[in-house]
Amino acid sequence: MSQASSLDRAVFFLHLGRARERLQAGQFDEARGELELALLARPDDEDLLNLVSVVEFRRGDYHEAARVTRMLLEKNPDSAILHANLGLILFKSGVHGEAERELKRAIALKPDHARSHLYLGLLHRLRGELVDALDHLRRAGAKGVAGEIEEILRRGAPARVLEPVPSLPPVPADSREAEDRPLFRVQRDGTLEIASRDSVYVRQGTVLWFSGRMRFSREAGFAGSRLERLLRAQGAGDIRLGDSGRRAVLRDTGGHALWLEGSRLLALSAALRFSLEPIRDFRTHRSVDILKVHGRGEVVFSVAGQLEAHDVSAHVPLYVSSRNVVAWTGELLPSVVEDRFLDEVMVLDPANAPKLRFEGEGVVLTETPRGKSKV
Repeated sequence: MSQASSLDRAVFFLHLGRARERLQAGQFDEARGELELALLARPDDEDLLNLVSVVEFRRGDYHEAARVTRMLLEKNPDSAILHANLGLILFKSGVHGEAERELKRAIALKPDHARSHLYLGLLHRLRGELVDALDHLRRAGAKGVAGEIEEILRRGAPARVLEPVPSLPPVPADSREAEDRPLFRVQRDGTLEIASRDSVYVRQGTVLWFSGRMRFSREAGFAGSRLERLLRAQGAGDIRLGDSGRRAVLRDTGGHALWLEGSRLLALSAALRFSLEPIRDFRTHRSVDILKVHGRGEVVFSVAGQLEAHDVSAHVPLYVSSRNVVAWTGELLPSVVEDRFLDEVMVLDPANAPKLRFEGEGVVLTETPRGKSKV
């Protein structure tokens, strides 16, 4: 072996080792930088490409993660792990049909592949196919979620609209099936567990406890709004959040823009970009504080009542109290309704919250307060 090739080999393993260290520390951008340097030496190395897939997944770039994983599958078509990884990436991308095919392929190659059964079970649960979901979740050993579905089937009740799907474990860090903890995990008691690797946003006054070296700071851009209580938590450690009388609800943006009512926000992935877009009530000179988030990542709401999803179209606008709005997505235009007669028609709101009208095409998520009928 020549001196030059020995040096190239040493440089490759140096950057590969650094990339693994950055990945374990949750420094995904830094890990991607080290991988780019390693790729210069070995652009076709399978272990390296697999690590690129993992890092891109953790950075939220599902398109690149899927592309690299497909490259690996071309050379390793009988790898149950790679099919399962691609299935998870596609699931998180919202490409559910192809995700199902990949997960079934993984199970065909390895019938007892627990992680593939887990993801496939969650996919069926998301579609409301509870019998199929239960079969796969039992085979995955996911007793908690399986128990919830068993109870729903026993009562003969329909699945609740837009209930949180349990967050999925991330792609393993290498070709072995090493599991890692998701950023957010909703507990059975409605509290939220956060496994912070670098930074995350949390609402002030909801931290039950935290461990590790965490530093909390305010976002200056939210001053004077309800979002002023949103803090950036920086550091590696565990955080538990709880909102008295409410439960946490986890949603993945799927790469789509999402608008959130400020007082509902409990936690937010730092991978998301966001801006404050208040809705003005010119009659009373008040505003409804709305946060628009972009990119790929997870958002956690805090709600007390039942969640409902409303389809809005060009011919079917939605009228609702701003107090009951949780979030929305799509091409929607919200505005304050200045109609005193409508104030009398709708349920009396002691806080006199502004009534909103949604027009356009999209979906609005609202909360029906406990003890109140749907308007």
